Amino acid sequence: MAHGQTLRERRKQETREQIKQAARALMIEVGYDKVTMRALAEAAGVGLGTIGLHFKDKKTLLLSAFHDEIGQESLRALEAMPQEGTIKEKFMAVLGRLYAYYGKNALFLRPVIREALFATGEWRERFDAQLGEMIHLISGLVDRHKALGEVRPEVPGHHVAMAGWSLYLNGLIDGLNCDVFDVQAQLAKVEPLLDVLLDGVLFKGDTHE
Repeated sequence: MAHGQTLRERRKQETREQIKQAARALMIEVGYDKVTMRALAEAAGVGLGTIGLHFKDKKTLLLSAFHDEIGQESLRALEAMPQEGTIKEKFMAVLGRLYAYYGKNALFLRPVIREALFATGEWRERFDAQLGEMIHLISGLVDRHKALGEVRPEVPGHHVAMAGWSLYLNGLIDGLNCDVFDVQAQLAKVEPLLDVLLDGVLFKGDTHE
């Protein structure tokens, strides 16, 4: 019985992923506004009722796909961050990884970001929780650089993380507003703003310029 339940759950998850991937491809092909649930069912190779069992509407499907993806990409960006170097170098490495993800998937992500930024109810809570986890991890990074003597001890790590996220979001929205998300151009725009932020965070006379 337990094995049967596990198999059913696995098949349910596989179907859910199949629907999300089909939706992703269809949204890139025809645009979010033109995607219908019937066309999505055909693209996914499932019945319209099957989609309804997993997602109540197109917006829910869109937010679900993005929530899972950005959560995974954020963790990968932190895991790929260099262990050595200044806090600025680490911040820029994380930004580069995340912006590269958006650069590759801009056609899919433009409508997603619009919906995610103004999500309400359950989805607002889910995105807030996801952001809270990232802020916590970045705060830990700031604290580690306090221990290394690079960041002033009185600076709240949470505040630095939130300010850094604001810079990241500003560059993200600016990049998605362009015809092509130019990763290097957005990094070049964010870097001097990060310098201004870190100027009030780091000990004077260190290697930060």
